[in-house]
Amino acid sequence: MICSGELCFRSESVAFESPPEKIKIEAEGAVAVCIKREAVADWRELLQALYYALHWRGPARDLNISALVFLAKTSQIRDALSLSAAGQREALCAVLGPKNAVEAAKMPRGEAYLPQGRWDPWAITKFALDLVK
Repeated sequence: MICSGELCFRSESVAFESPPEKIKIEAEGAVAVCIKREAVADWRELLQALYYALHWRGPARDLNISALVFLAKTSQIRDALSLSAAGQREALCAVLGPKNAVEAAKMPRGEAYLPQGRWDPWAITKFALDLVK
């Protein structure tokens, strides 16, 4: 878990015995997602999407879906949901929020994992600004 100020972030690689049809996540006071491992190249991209969803409380009513919207950089919820790890054998599950909310989050657990790769740190910010217009 990485903490800074009032927020903490946890990212884990999860392997399922069989691909789940649906992934249940309960993260009161936090935002959490389980996505396809290939959906992000770098953990900071995932952190950024979670932060925008938590901070802006939108664009979807469900913060977890909002995080997928920012991550997919699309206003179409159906397209954003395609990043979900439902139906996959492996997932990258992450949660962001106050430390107590991150620790209490109920979601699939695995091994700590912070993918590191190339990413555009402005892509999600540009998308977020376009949503405001």
